[in-house]
Amino acid sequence: MGKNIKGLFIWFIVTLFVVYAFFLNTAGAVFGDTIKSYLQLSDMGAAFAVGSFILGFACMQIPGGYLLDRFPIKVVVSSGVFLLALGNFTLSYSSSLSLFALSNFVQGIGASFAFIAVGKLIGQWFAPKIFPILFGLTQTISCVLSAFIHYYLVQALESVSWKTIYQEFSIFGFILFVLIAIFVKSPSSIKVKQAISFGKSMGMVLKDKQIWLCSVAGATSFGVLAAYASFWYMHVQKHFSVSIEEALIVSGMVFAGIGIGTPFLGWVSNKVKSRKLIIHMSVVLGTIFLLMGLYLPHFNVDTYIPSKTVGFFIGFFLSGSMLYYTSISEISSSNTRAVALGLINTCVFVFNTILLFLPQFFITTASVSYFTYLWVLPASLLISIFCSYFVKETFAKTNK
Repeated sequence: MGKNIKGLFIWFIVTLFVVYAFFLNTAGAVFGDTIKSYLQLSDMGAAFAVGSFILGFACMQIPGGYLLDRFPIKVVVSSGVFLLALGNFTLSYSSSLSLFALSNFVQGIGASFAFIAVGKLIGQWFAPKIFPILFGLTQTISCVLSAFIHYYLVQALESVSWKTIYQEFSIFGFILFVLIAIFVKSPSSIKVKQAISFGKSMGMVLKDKQIWLCSVAGATSFGVLAAYASFWYMHVQKHFSVSIEEALIVSGMVFAGIGIGTPFLGWVSNKVKSRKLIIHMSVVLGTIFLLMGLYLPHFNVDTYIPSKTVGFFIGFFLSGSMLYYTSISEISSSNTRAVALGLINTCVFVFNTILLFLPQFFITTASVSYFTYLWVLPASLLISIFCSYFVKETFAKTNK
């Protein structure tokens, strides 16, 4: 019992790292116009300034996973938080594009350890069947707290500068660094094993067809969900002349569905003793609701309740694709788990980013653009469903 309580405390602290990283990743979008005006940037310069975080984050996903597998987790995670807080602090004093972009890049490097570290620590402190529940709760807490933080940012910008807000959050980051340096560690039962090289670790992961299948299926399902929740819904609602306030509520309902569905479907997968079954059923149902959300939000009623309800179930069912992370954790050994989680996280992140630009290849004329590019989302989900037929069941490997 004592070990579980200690593990939960460590899990919660590192989950705050995930929330902190998510906030700094999305803050650029909230402060974008203000920062662009302050630094007198062009559209290209503003995109580079904000995108430098993404570059640092993407470059370090797999190397970050190796460092988590190779070195004491306390050292690696605390270093990641320190880099995140340091970049946060220097960014608040940026007066040029070069310093802002460099600071954002450092933030991205630090943030790259967050999500993978949570998965690694859950695998070390808890029984395998707990992984999908706690990993899902990490997503829940991130969704809920991020919603409150974004609301705070919008309100705070009316009275204080973006620099002051960044400085306040950098203080939080350094406090979090101290907490992680003191409390976060692997359980004493984890024995130090002979280290393997980065090349060997990567080779073991890249040669595993099941890890690749899970990564591609996860990218084409959870990557679609993340893109829809944070970006695509705006195009959907704009097409049907929905106000921005109502559109934001619809987006919030998608995130609410993700927050509730992720741990719940993880719990259900334990009950039915199957990852594959829950993934397949949830993604199929999620695809049905996504089609409704894309093409049937114009109900002939004087309320947006149907659209909000559909949005919730899009998030709820498609969040079942997070179980691909659980499957990869169950496939992997302790020497390669974080690298494997880094691979799927990279695939999800890259595909999510591609979806921001992919529509441009399918737009023909302005009058029909809505229908010529939104098919990309359900088509991607069909790829995920197809891949799921070839993914092997992983529950029995570690949950006997």
